[in-house]
Formats: sequence, structure tokens, C-alpha cells
Amino acid sequence: MNKAPTHTPLPKYILSLLLLLLPFLALANYSTLPTAISTLHAADGNEKAKFDSDYIQEYIGNESEYRHQIELVKQFYKDRNFQLAWFKNNQLVPQAHKLIQVIDKAHKEGLRAADYNAIDLQEMYRAYEAIPASGKTKQQKKQELDLALTASYFNYASDFYKGAVDPHSTASIEWEVKRNKIKLNKALETILQERESSYPYYEFEALHEGYLKLRDALVQYRQIQENGGWPKVEGEGIIKLNDTSAVVLDVRRRLLPQQQQVNEQDSARYVYDQQLKDAVTNFQEQHGLVVDGVLGPQTYKALNVPVEERIDQIVLNMERWRWLPKELDANGGDNRYVMVNIPAFRVSVMENGEEAMRMKAVVGKTMHSTPVFSHQIQYLMFAPYWNVPNSIVEQDIKPHLQNNTNWLESRNMEMVTTFGPNAKRVPVTRVNWNTMTQHNFDYRIRQRPGPKNSLGRVKFMFPNEQAIYLHDTPANHLFDERDRDFSHGCVRVERPADLATYLLQDKAGWDRSRVQNAMKSRNQQRVDLEESVPVYLVYFTTWVEDDGTVHFRDDLYGHDNVLAQQLF
Repeated sequence: MNKAPTHTPLPKYILSLLLLLLPFLALANYSTLPTAISTLHAADGNEKAKFDSDYIQEYIGNESEYRHQIELVKQFYKDRNFQLAWFKNNQLVPQAHKLIQVIDKAHKEGLRAADYNAIDLQEMYRAYEAIPASGKTKQQKKQELDLALTASYFNYASDFYKGAVDPHSTASIEWEVKRNKIKLNKALETILQERESSYPYYEFEALHEGYLKLRDALVQYRQIQENGGWPKVEGEGIIKLNDTSAVVLDVRRRLLPQQQQVNEQDSARYVYDQQLKDAVTNFQEQHGLVVDGVLGPQTYKALNVPVEERIDQIVLNMERWRWLPKELDANGGDNRYVMVNIPAFRVSVMENGEEAMRMKAVVGKTMHSTPVFSHQIQYLMFAPYWNVPNSIVEQDIKPHLQNNTNWLESRNMEMVTTFGPNAKRVPVTRVNWNTMTQHNFDYRIRQRPGPKNSLGRVKFMFPNEQAIYLHDTPANHLFDERDRDFSHGCVRVERPADLATYLLQDKAGWDRSRVQNAMKSRNQQRVDLEESVPVYLVYFTTWVEDDGTVHFRDDLYGHDNVLAQQLF
């Protein structure tokens, strides 16, 4: 596999250290270490092997699971003048004992000990303890155990804080959000010295509330799995309130667990009553379905997704949370940021850890997928021109101009020499539209500001190589759709005036009234934010709301499948 928060009083820190550090050696790769151990005795069997970089290289350098951490391990011991880290007075420090006891706890974090080929650290420790103090190999085993603990710590801590999969190493994962930069050697020294630190990542708590909620959901869904999963619904046809059907009994058992043992002879159990309809409505809401309380094909399909698939989906999204930086806002205090969850078709404005605003979004079609990345919203453009990409000119506009040279004018569009204030209009007859391609097109096409402009009345700019931004839209009816993947990659927002007013709240004179007037204007106007606001375009197909409900969405672009191939 490719492979870190706050001050606490010392007594509390020591206690939390013993409890929170527990999982971090659960995933050590020791399956092939016995062979390495056997080769590292001193030449005559009486002298200990020299503990240095060469020793470390020989001991773990050939282990694939440690390959990404080998230089970090060497530097850690070099900084300590190659003094052992996990022993005090020839005894393992308490932190190591606790770590050894919980080697199998990685599954709670959506990670698997088996992925790391772990062996029993307890057995390794017992082997060390069994050697008499005067034994020839005592010091040798001490060095080996110390090194194994350190290497395992770095392996697991890296996975826990940065993700078990490096999203930047696989282009098909398509995740360009900046990751955590963690000095794990500094964190480990803090742990071993049992001291407070201003450096984060030493108490090893999860970094985000969204991750913690998914971790709780993982426990819940694994319990369902242990109990045999949920009953299959043999559904067909459409069932509405007060309809009677044998399918109703299956749905009742599926969604109302307290009615698992219903009397099959009771005819009332086959009636689609209000209680069951309410349960179906909640289920539809949680799974991104049309919320109408009617049983139909899409609802049956979602009801029959095996619990094992939902568990995998939770684990995949826990991994994505590990890819996010610890601080999501610009100032390191989670003050304000905007998050677009692509599969949820949703924009959330976060302030001080709370959701200050939520609205629907329209995202890119599969062939024009909205990219996953992070940036900073720097300015708003009111009454914007829409500068049409040449690819769209060729695909969508060219066919119209081949038949009607007045088509641009009918859409409040124009062909110009260049984008920007120096643009000069050019007649469309200057181009041979039969041979035109996006590569040989020497002009530009743009749509003038107005009520039918494809970008609406305002766009929210965070200049980037992909030319992606948030914007208004005249096609408000699309927000009524369940699946809102209609754009060419940019994100259309449901309440642009609300978002603009919020982002400009620190800008003197820019109240809601002025925002609305600027949106109604036909004169393009740029307004810079007083302070840029981070924006994250992310891809979460599972999340947990504040009320504890677990939500699932379809894998819109197939990113779950790609990640699963790397993680599982």
C-alpha cells in the first residue's frame, strides 16, 4: 500500500496517549521479518550488530510495505544518534505495550491488518522477554523489536493521516485536493517523550467530524452484517399508499426491523400503510431517490443493495476524508469554506465547523465530469460574459451556424477577435464552418450579459487550469431533477444571490440589495473578496447527517470502483 491535534494538560495527555495511540502499530508488516531477523546476528554470535543506517536498510529495506518509509525511519534514528526509542531501563515503555495489545484494531478505521501482513507483536515481545538478560542475542532482539515498532508506527500513521492510497499516484482516481503535510518523526518523538506539543498529529485523533461519523456508521453496518444482513425485497410494479401486496411484507421487514417477526397471517401486514410509507420516504431521501413514498423499480433496487456493498462504500469514503488537509479554511480555524459534493449534487457553506448554507447544484455530465480539486474563491463576476470553449463551439454551435448564420445573434452571442475588453466583433461569414475545428478556429465566441446568459447573472471565480467555476443559471428547472449532471464541468448553484451575499459580507457596501442590482445589470463587473475563501470540489458517495442518518449516492463517475481496486 502507498502509504497526525490540540494542547491538553499533561495528566490527560498521558491517559489519551495510552488510549489513542493504540491502533498505530496494528498494521505492521512482520510476515517476512523472521527471515530478516535470523540474518542479522553479529558475525561471531557474541557481539551485537551495529545499529546504524546500514543495519536499518538490511533489516527492513527489502520489505515492500516499508519501502515508502525506509528513509523516514533512518532519519528518525539518525536524529536520535541511533539510540533506541521504545525502551527505558531495558523495558518497553508503556506506549509500546498498549500498541502491542491492540494490533488487530485497524478495522475500526476502515483499514485491515491483513493488508499489512501483520504477525503477532505480542509473540515478538514474548520472544524477546524469554531471552535471559545475559543472553547473547538479547540486545539483538531488542534492536529488532525497537525498529519494528518504529517502522510500524510510520506505516500506520501515514495511512491514518494521509490515506492508505496515494490519490496523486493514480491518475484515474482524479483527486487533486491538497493533502496533509505531516512530520511523523516529530510526532513520534512527542509521543515517546510524553510531553505536550504545539505540533498537531501527535494525539492521533481523526481530523474531521465527517470521518468520525462514518466510523460510527461502519460499526452500525458491520453489526447488521453480523446479524445476517437485511432481507431481500422481491419487488415489482408500483405500490402506493393503501395498496395491498405481498411485497409490502418484505419491505416492512426490511425497513421496520421491529416488525421482523410479523404474523404472516395478519392481512393488515400486507397493506402499504402510512407508517411504512413514511419509512420508505426516509429511505428514498437517504439514498438520493425521488422522494414520493411510492414503491417502484429504483426503490426496490436500492433496498436490495447488499450490506457488504454499503460497508465497502463507507470504507472508501473514510479513505477520502483522510486525503483532505487538517485545516479546511484559509486561516487554520475552520472559519469559512465552500464544499461541493459532486455525487450529492450539493453545495455547502461551512463556518466554524457548522453548515451555514446548503443548496442544490448541477454538475458535469459523465463525458464532461466535474474535476475533484481545491482552490480559493478570489472574486465574483456580475453580469458575466460566457466565453464559450472552442470544444463547445465545434460540438454544439458549429452545426447551427452551418445552416443559419443569424443563429449567434438570436442567442445574444457574438464572434470576436479575443476574449476580454479588447475584443472586436467579427462577422460569422468570415469562417468556413464546414471545415472549422476547435484547433483551427482563429476567433472566439462569447455570450453577452443578460437574463438568458448560460452563466446566469453571476459567477464565482477561483482561476484554475481546468477553467472550472461556480455560477448562476437561467435553467432553474434543472434543480428539480433528482440526478443533476447536466453541465460541461462547471457547477451551477441554486441560490446564487444568497451565496454572493454571504461571500461579500465583509465587503463594505455590498449588502443583498446591491448584489441583486449588480446581478440585474448588463454591464460586467468584477468584485474581489476581502479575503479569499477556500472551495473544495469533492467526491463523497456516503456521508452522515447531523441527525445520524447515513446517506448513500450512486457512483456518478465510477470513482468508487477505481478506488476500490486500489484499496481492497
